[in-house]
Amino acid sequence: MNMAVPALNIGDPADIVHSSIACQLRLGMPELCRTGLSETWLVRMCGHLHWQALAQAHGIDQPVFRNSEGARLYPAFRVVRVLDGRLEEAGENDLLDMVLTLRRTSRAGFDSEVALTVAGRHIATVTIESAFILRAVEGVNLSARRGTVAQPCLLSPTTTDRPSRPDMVWPEGPILSETIIDPTPHEDFNGVGMLYCASFQAMLDRAEWQWFRHSDPLTTTRSRMIQFLGNIELGDRVQATLHQIERHGDRLTHHIMLRRVSDGTPIAKAVTERAMVPATDLIRRIS
Repeated sequence: MNMAVPALNIGDPADIVHSSIACQLRLGMPELCRTGLSETWLVRMCGHLHWQALAQAHGIDQPVFRNSEGARLYPAFRVVRVLDGRLEEAGENDLLDMVLTLRRTSRAGFDSEVALTVAGRHIATVTIESAFILRAVEGVNLSARRGTVAQPCLLSPTTTDRPSRPDMVWPEGPILSETIIDPTPHEDFNGVGMLYCASFQAMLDRAEWQWFRHSDPLTTTRSRMIQFLGNIELGDRVQATLHQIERHGDRLTHHIMLRRVSDGTPIAKAVTERAMVPATDLIRRIS
């Protein structure tokens, strides 16, 4: 069982437009779930690698970013995508290889792409789009605004080799179902006091389970796109609303919006495509 993530293999920037990080770890219970590789863990790990790559790109040892006035800046995720997911193909004691490539897309904007393989098999690609933010009022998440890092970046902005990715199309029509989620400080907020990026994904899974409770077959992500629109304060609850659901064969696609209950403001919207996998198939893979 893994108790810690191995040290990152961080090299010098490959050229002026992108840098990379590679790491390998043996999968154990912390990284796995009932349906294979945990998507919540995966988003956490890819977010961590993204922060480390940003530090590398700014020539600093730790991802502590500040503006010209000394205020702390945080990389805030604008969009996270999981593509070509086959997370059910990862199992206990497998060696997972992760390779992240970071590109600078504007003065303060960055994209990363993480390729995941197990025994040479591609099991997912995760992409992250980020920008830097700071709190205008100390300790108040809703005061967050854009900021610029004072440290010079070693990468030049480029969009020429950025892969084309479809935008999110949001359906019109009534809300089909809703549920309330109460984030906790011990599980859902990160070390700087903000609702963590992976908690958004976890709330989507909690809402899906509450609405559909697919225990056999189980659902596993083929693709997911989360667009982040805001954050919450500690004590805020989150309303998840289902806006569309489609079933085609063994595929389930849904559109879910997350809102702050305190004022009804959207904090995220997501489109997810799931595959329905027989529970017995997953049992054979984990036994």
